[in-house]
Amino acid sequence: MNPDEQNHHHDEQEALRMENEFLKLKLQAEHGAQSFTSGNLPPEVEHSFLKNIMEFESAWASNKRTKIAGILGNPQFPNADSLSDGAIDTELEKVTSLLAEHHIALDFLGEYPNRLKYAFIIDELFEHEGNGMMMPGMTTHFIYEEFHPNHELDIRNRTEDFLRGWFKRDMKGGQGLSHGFIVAGNIELNKEQVVQRFKNIFNSYRAFTNAEYVISNIRFEFKGETGMGHAEGLVKYTAILENGEEVIKKGPFKIYLSNEYDWWTIFSVVFPGFE
Repeated sequence: MNPDEQNHHHDEQEALRMENEFLKLKLQAEHGAQSFTSGNLPPEVEHSFLKNIMEFESAWASNKRTKIAGILGNPQFPNADSLSDGAIDTELEKVTSLLAEHHIALDFLGEYPNRLKYAFIIDELFEHEGNGMMMPGMTTHFIYEEFHPNHELDIRNRTEDFLRGWFKRDMKGGQGLSHGFIVAGNIELNKEQVVQRFKNIFNSYRAFTNAEYVISNIRFEFKGETGMGHAEGLVKYTAILENGEEVIKKGPFKIYLSNEYDWWTIFSVVFPGFE
């Protein structure tokens, strides 16, 4: 590249940087956005990124909320009660394909009959208002349990998270634990204290192996907005001490949970090896 070409390239780069700064100010003034890039991107890459953000923000600002049925073109599907089990399977496949064609995904975290899934889609999801803006490559995701919480499934998942964390000797900083945790003697610890207690126990062993468990019962009840529940079962695992000695830990366990703002957290456990 000769000197004239170098100067021309430098001028283009400088002009692009100035335009990028203008776009940042425009985004901040019109959409309240504060920061966009790290400042280490090449001007061309940053410019393309900022233009995409500007298009997205402008489309979002002018977007009107539309029922899912409207986004799909107001299709007509038969009522679930009028269909046989075989027909339900066929219609569910049709409506699921239609959702996918419009980049809409629906997940069911639990196991449910196809009749329930189909009825939910045409009776509830179709009436749900979504944003009518669909960006290229973007898929809108819905989860059935966000409409109809499955508390038994949530308690089971939280319990299994605890069990996996115990066997790996890693409680991930207390994820899934309540901020107030009750231990033996009806003593309340904060999350940091109980996490440290777990660490102290884990540090006494080299590993936990041969883990087996079964969850035999899950119960819960709500009083107003607050829920209380528990999961119980049997567990057995081998705890290997630092000197290599193996100790069998086994017996019943019980995990106590509370629910606030539709979220279950563990506030106490009775578990072999946790004293």
